Amino acid sequence: MNKVFIIHYQPIELYPPIQNFIRVLEGCNPNSKFYILSTKGLFNELDLLKSNNLNIKIIRLGISGTKMNKIKRGINYLKFYAGSMFYLLKNWPNKILYYETLSSLTPYLYNRYFNKKSCIYIHYHEYTSPQEYQKGMLLTRLFHEYEKYLYPLAKWVSHTNAYRMQLFKNDIIPTVIGNEKIFANYPPKNWITSPSILNTTPLKIIYAGSLSMDTMYTQKFAEWVQAQNGRVVWHIYSYNLTAETIEYLKKLSSKYISLKSGVNYDDLPNIFKKYNVGVVLYNGHIPNYIYNAPNKLFEYLSCGLDVWYPKVMEGCFPYDSIDTSPKVLRLNFNDLASYKLTELSKNEKLVNNLKLNSEDECADIISSILE
Repeated sequence: MNKVFIIHYQPIELYPPIQNFIRVLEGCNPNSKFYILSTKGLFNELDLLKSNNLNIKIIRLGISGTKMNKIKRGINYLKFYAGSMFYLLKNWPNKILYYETLSSLTPYLYNRYFNKKSCIYIHYHEYTSPQEYQKGMLLTRLFHEYEKYLYPLAKWVSHTNAYRMQLFKNDIIPTVIGNEKIFANYPPKNWITSPSILNTTPLKIIYAGSLSMDTMYTQKFAEWVQAQNGRVVWHIYSYNLTAETIEYLKKLSSKYISLKSGVNYDDLPNIFKKYNVGVVLYNGHIPNYIYNAPNKLFEYLSCGLDVWYPKVMEGCFPYDSIDTSPKVLRLNFNDLASYKLTELSKNEKLVNNLKLNSEDECADIISSILE
């Protein structure tokens, strides 16, 4: 039986796209044996992802998180890279998919020095600019130089949209990519439901995901919610908030804003159906968030919610939809007071035309891996 390794340094519970990829793999009942190497995260709210498919094995090598000191982080890096190298050499896979630069070290070493015939697949959840690589961790900077060796040879190198791919290709000149792909982050087909009816009072708005004060319009949106004086309520589901954000929300003590615990990814559809609007809050502080159509955009839409997003997020522009519901509205979050709530929440033709889903999006890469 063929052995395929998926290397994803960050905890898979925090990344819906890799969770969806695993679920699609389960559904196609692969004839290959898949080993997924990842880490455990420093969270209590989320269950560890498991697979009931005997051909899919999830292995945790160490712990990752920013709340550890440098020594503990160093030990866990060593556990992950030494452990993943051990598994590669022991199992001698002919195909490896890795996610992000932090996962690249052992695929690079394995392909370059041990098994040159191995096929490498590479995907980036995020776009990292050259300036961010220079200012970031030494490990990431070094690994990124190493992985440039793999780009011309790789069977697959993908970003989530064409904006990011073009920036990426410009950044790595004179290195070229042999097989560039676009691999977007969509939720499963079974998430797609009828649009939400918006003629409810108050209008119910949800935000699900990490939240901060400096990289998001958190304060601007909270102030707008307050100013609506009960015509809207805003519920936040998050397991990853900065201390500054928690302090701000506590001090605000608004009866219209509720902070709730984060939930497992598979539970989100049942949560979303209770709301009318899903909001995206990135303020575009780095290119990654300017040229970004985030997971939440498609998750909200699949579940029939309207989506409001800041106009700085150019990656969302292709999905603007004003005349049908669910709507995707591009708003100026620095001047939300200029919009009339009645117009923002106006019902249009209630047709969920969204056909984007993880099963279809994963088909090409899974076909390539299994061929």
